[in-house]
Amino acid sequence: MRTIVITGSSRRLGLFLVEKFLSMGDTVIAITRSPPQDFPSISSKHLHLIQVASYDQIGITKAMQEIETLADSVDLLINNASMYDADPESVEDLETHYLSLFNVHMLFPTLLITALKERMYNESQPGVVVNITDIYADNPNPEYSLYCSTKSGLESLTQSFAKKFAPGIRCNSIMPGPIQFLEQHTEQQKSQVYKETLLPFEGGYMPVFQAVTFLLDNHYVTGTSIKVDGGRSICRG
Repeated sequence: MRTIVITGSSRRLGLFLVEKFLSMGDTVIAITRSPPQDFPSISSKHLHLIQVASYDQIGITKAMQEIETLADSVDLLINNASMYDADPESVEDLETHYLSLFNVHMLFPTLLITALKERMYNESQPGVVVNITDIYADNPNPEYSLYCSTKSGLESLTQSFAKKFAPGIRCNSIMPGPIQFLEQHTEQQKSQVYKETLLPFEGGYMPVFQAVTFLLDNHYVTGTSIKVDGGRSICRG
């Protein structure tokens, strides 16, 4: 039985990944800022919820205190926690907003990978880190420039950690595109996205899960990024 740690695990892609790995018989440690009563009910003795108040050193300390009681080793870490917010209009809000994005997309993954190193490092069967970034890391959206820059930073960290922790930990990233629209997206917005995507339909979460399992199973892949975007990254201007 594998032990898998997933951040940002209470909704959307994170929740989907939790449910899929539980269905495969894995033990899942789900790190979330949502309180347990807000977490969708999943009946499994193999699911362990860890609520953190913030994605920073305080959150890492809380998470590691609980992980140490749950698992001697970790096979897969998925850094999925994310904030997708447009740049603030007010100059006064820039610093707070940017620091929040930095903490979620760069600081917490860095602290978590480092804290879990001893539980993941294994030269005969390396632990695997998968960072969920964004195709905007390569081709940023100017309305989300701060978000894009921190996702780009996580891409850089992916390669850095691949070098730093080889050969006992493999570290890769997945760059999703339009896998699942938000409720607030209009039909007009969806239509525009489809026009800029080679495969003009909503991908869903399964293709990301398939990419994660590929990275988990292929023992000769590290320091790379997989775009799961229906070809949108080469169509956008």
